[in-house]
Amino acid sequence: MQVATSTVESNANMIVKTFRRFNAGIVHFIMSIRLRALGATIIGSFAGLSLTATIIPSAMETLVGVDSYAARWELGGFAVYSMMAWAVGGWAVQRSGNKWLGAIILGFVGLVTGLLFTGVGIGTATNLLLAGGGAALLYGAVGGLIIGDALRSRSFDESDPTAPRGRIGDLGIFKYFIKAEDKK
Repeated sequence: MQVATSTVESNANMIVKTFRRFNAGIVHFIMSIRLRALGATIIGSFAGLSLTATIIPSAMETLVGVDSYAARWELGGFAVYSMMAWAVGGWAVQRSGNKWLGAIILGFVGLVTGLLFTGVGIGTATNLLLAGGGAALLYGAVGGLIIGDALRSRSFDESDPTAPRGRIGDLGIFKYFIKAEDKK
């Protein structure tokens, strides 16, 4: 018995299924990655570089009126130290596994490095310290929320082999890939 089908429709369904299977494979790889601590350390390190290269100079220009190029020039020597401190902070946030604790940890790292680098590199006037420390505190708190949520270790019951293994931080982008059977 022969049944007429449209090859265009079946090819389109096949392409969609292939893309979904490919995307599900990528998401599965990301969700099962075991190098989250290394990723958090690298992200934290580059956040520290961004702090001295962009965040504090922009805050100085916006809030205090200091030329951002001059602020970048003054903070350039602290970039390596900032990267090291923020790398340790990023690692600590990932190990904590809690986004609110992560905000506190990286917020504290941001406050300390912001005050230290602004005070030593730019000046010790109160408005300079408030601008540099406040911007770094805010930047660290938001970064801690993101790293603590997205890169935390998955929590699951080791003794139960059928327990759900969790997702990376319940991010909305991954909700598309949850099958109906998994929601039950």
